Amino acid sequence: MATTSKSNASNTPAKPSTTAPRKNETRKVNAPVEAMHVNRRLDLVLDTIATQNRSIRYAPGYRVQIYVGNQRQEVDAAKLLIYQNFPELSPYLSYNQPTYKLKVGDFMRRMDAERYYTSIRRLISSAQLQPDKVDIRRSLLIK
Repeated sequence: MATTSKSNASNTPAKPSTTAPRKNETRKVNAPVEAMHVNRRLDLVLDTIATQNRSIRYAPGYRVQIYVGNQRQEVDAAKLLIYQNFPELSPYLSYNQPTYKLKVGDFMRRMDAERYYTSIRRLISSAQLQPDKVDIRRSLLIK
C-alpha cells in the first residue's frame, strides 16, 4: 500500500500542472483580441491628431531682429552677412514705410534662439531677440 500512495502522490501534482496551462492559454488567446481592438481605436485617434497637427503651420517662438532702419543698402548688407555666416537661418525682410526690418530664424525654444543670438551679436551689435510667430517646418530644420 505504501507504493500506491507514493504513486498517487506523484500523479496528483501532475494533473493540476497540466490543467493550469490550459487556463493560461485561454487567457492569452483572449488578451490579444482585446488589445487589437484598443490598438485600432488608438490608431484612429492618433491619425486624426496627426492630420490636425499637419494643418498647423505657425506657432509662437523667437526670431533675432538684425536691422531696423531706413537704408535699403544696409539691410541688404546685413542680410548678406547673415547668409554667409548662418546659411541655415531663414531671413524675413519687412517694409513698413519708411522702415525696413530684418529678422532671422525660426526658433521654437528660447534656449536655441539665445545660442544663435550670442553668435549674431558678435557680428551685429544692434541685434535683438524677439518673440514672434515662427514657421514650424522651418524650425525643425535648424540644428
